[in-house]
Amino acid sequence: MTKSLSLGKDSIGRLFFAFSLPAVTGMLVTAFYAIVDGIFIGQGVGADGLAAINIGYPIINFAAALSLMFGIGGSTLISLHPKNKKVQNRCFSYIINLNLIAYAILVLLVIIFNEKLLYMMGSSKELLPMVKAYMYPCTLGVIFLMLANSLNAVVRNDKSPTYAFVSMVIGSVVNIFLDWLFIMVFKWGIFGGAIATALGQLCSFLFLIKYFLRFGSTFKYKVSIIKIKYLLKICSIGFPSFIMEFAVALITILFNISFMEYSGEIGVSSFCVVGYIFYIYRMLFTGLGQGIQPIVSYNYGEKLYDRVHQIYILGKKVAFVLGAGVLAWVILFSKDLIKLFNSDPQLVSKASHGMILYTSAIIFLALNFMEIAYLQAREQAKYANILSILRSTVYVLIALLILPRILGENGIWLALPASDLLTYLTTVILKRANIIKP
Repeated sequence: MTKSLSLGKDSIGRLFFAFSLPAVTGMLVTAFYAIVDGIFIGQGVGADGLAAINIGYPIINFAAALSLMFGIGGSTLISLHPKNKKVQNRCFSYIINLNLIAYAILVLLVIIFNEKLLYMMGSSKELLPMVKAYMYPCTLGVIFLMLANSLNAVVRNDKSPTYAFVSMVIGSVVNIFLDWLFIMVFKWGIFGGAIATALGQLCSFLFLIKYFLRFGSTFKYKVSIIKIKYLLKICSIGFPSFIMEFAVALITILFNISFMEYSGEIGVSSFCVVGYIFYIYRMLFTGLGQGIQPIVSYNYGEKLYDRVHQIYILGKKVAFVLGAGVLAWVILFSKDLIKLFNSDPQLVSKASHGMILYTSAIIFLALNFMEIAYLQAREQAKYANILSILRSTVYVLIALLILPRILGENGIWLALPASDLLTYLTTVILKRANIIKP
């Protein structure tokens, strides 16, 4: 049991695997049940269904980004004050309150802007009914995803990564079963996929609530006015997690618009399939980053700097090895992976070619994610934020403006790899200039 581990005394290797394995597995489970949506919709609805999901999903990404900011930021503060129960309970309450406020604003914006928002996100007139059928139910149920994401971070930081992992497994199993039932048996199409996703998230949330209601729990929820001091700290520490997830929403919208211009619905469908598969790899490295966070935060707070450096070095080595393995896997099996979603020859050809290009800098992505998580855990939010913004917005926008004009559609696929490479080089330069301290 991880509850019995000592963050300040046990070996770094033991702590790394005790915290990283459940975090990584949990993230992969989350990715898996998102992918199951895509597989069932690709097989049961077709390529247009995949395109519709890709256009509507950025709203869900945005909600997830907010919940990660609140959850990672608040739980990191909890870890940095291991003996102050008053601060811990205040942060715990703020995490819940911030999610509820953000959800209310998000639903209001979707209601107000309605179809205008969907067209801005890249929808065509033909795809609009499908986009609505998926996005509206998902938006209403996304509060469960938000609270589950945030509470998962708190549970993990409370030395219970296995419990956090089980909550994700429960949501995944429910979602997979309901996808099969609603899409393949009841023939509810894309609407059924949305309902299945929402109910899976609800089950994860309810399981996490049970953790905080159990006898002996030290976390107590209290309705209170959010103090600016804590709001700024939570958002500052959690902002890199927000920007990395928000980047997915922004990138998806920009790429959807670009692919619609170059190759229409088939381009968007291809990008959707690649995005689903790439989501696995992104969640793998997100999980690694979340796994080192409690260990780094605790030891940094206790001024055990040698241990902090050891976990950093180990995390980078593991990230590099896994990144190389992912790249080899994609090169060897790209077509087989695409066929899981749909066997249309045009889709398989375009998407498999695109996936190899899109994954080409995965090693740099892995190293960037570990670097940003490490900086977050040490409360060096300023530099974590800079790297996150450069990777997710600035460099991607520059690459999308330049590369397609030179390389055509290949340039769209290579925009994100270019951004990860540039972010890694930026980190190296900042470290050599001693701007980012070791």
